[in-house]
Amino acid sequence: MKKVLAILLVLVFTVSLFACSSSDDSTTSPGTSEDTTGAPTSDAPLAVDVAPAAGMESFPDHGPVGWFTDDVDWFAREPYKIAYLTDFDSATSSLFSDGLENWSRRLNFEYQSYNANYDADAFINTMGVLAQQGYTGMILNPDMSYFDRVKQAADEYGISWLPGFFPMLDDFGNPMTAQGSLGIKYQADLLIYWLRDNYKTFLGDIDESKIGLISTTLSNFPVLRMVSEFCVSDFQELFPLAAANAYEAGVDNFGVDANAGYDVIAPIVAAHPEVEYWFNVGSLEDVVQGGVRAIDAAGLGSKSIAISTGANLLQAAWQSGADTGSYKAGVYYSMEIFAEPLICGVIAMLDGRATLETLWPEWKDPAQPYPVVTTACAVLTVDNYAAYNDYVDAYLTAVANKQTPPTWNP
Repeated sequence: MKKVLAILLVLVFTVSLFACSSSDDSTTSPGTSEDTTGAPTSDAPLAVDVAPAAGMESFPDHGPVGWFTDDVDWFAREPYKIAYLTDFDSATSSLFSDGLENWSRRLNFEYQSYNANYDADAFINTMGVLAQQGYTGMILNPDMSYFDRVKQAADEYGISWLPGFFPMLDDFGNPMTAQGSLGIKYQADLLIYWLRDNYKTFLGDIDESKIGLISTTLSNFPVLRMVSEFCVSDFQELFPLAAANAYEAGVDNFGVDANAGYDVIAPIVAAHPEVEYWFNVGSLEDVVQGGVRAIDAAGLGSKSIAISTGANLLQAAWQSGADTGSYKAGVYYSMEIFAEPLICGVIAMLDGRATLETLWPEWKDPAQPYPVVTTACAVLTVDNYAAYNDYVDAYLTAVANKQTPPTWNP
């Protein structure tokens, strides 16, 4: 499985090469991280977290520019040519590409996608070739290691572009361009607050001091690292009697599949017999699933709960009637709904109606140069995932009929 398959994400995110080291190096104690450069602090709020915390989901109404509801006739012009360039091929990337192609029929543009397979030269050269073919709008998901080259090439080729589902953030969580996001603190809150509100349903009225948290992370991805750090701090705040039992497990040296999750979580469980109940969380769905296997193998499956960002694996299991064990929930969003402001934003720039700085004014943080749209997410369980999918259908139907789209009410 490709190394970025499970990164939704979030999100997210930059990508780095993995170095080799032992599994002992993959775990960190509460409140620490393998790489704390740019870690969030209380006096430096993250610009991407305009959205409220879990339980208080209230997002701005769509503004005047950067949405399907913009006051324009999409078919009053010749079709634009818009391309999606990415660095990898994965299920998540394919879903995003499908969503963009669906929007092409609503917004009047020709669509093409390209996978550069982590080849910076191929990525940038293809940008130039497509620009010569009239593709003046693009959604770009480059590796952050050559983000500056991509930005320079876009300027040289006269391309109006936005990042895809990997937001471009610096180490402090500040946006490097206008973009969409799944939030950072917002994601952590959804994960940990759901555990707080639901753990007794699955584990009973247990001794809080015997609960432990394992938060899997990629420390080389600033966004993933920050989500994990917030998961730890949320857990320590909401479960003070168990505050010392919070651990981060870095999979940087193992990959991002289920085997990586097993390999980094199994040693933590084995090293802490004093912990009788485990919360298994993370931004990488495959990794969390591997952690489920590791905790099961330790004989603690019935005494654990797992929740991840992403719920594609969960939904497939629920639809087939398979038992997901301790894996109970996933923070989820529609890729097509996520794509709406991005593709509408590119077209607004092609139309001359907006710039990177003036898109989505309702989401603009005055302290930041660029706006960031945070997509509302839902915590899906076996009880509500079908209703969420019905909501997505209703949203897209309303959009197609120029009606006010519904909001998700869990």
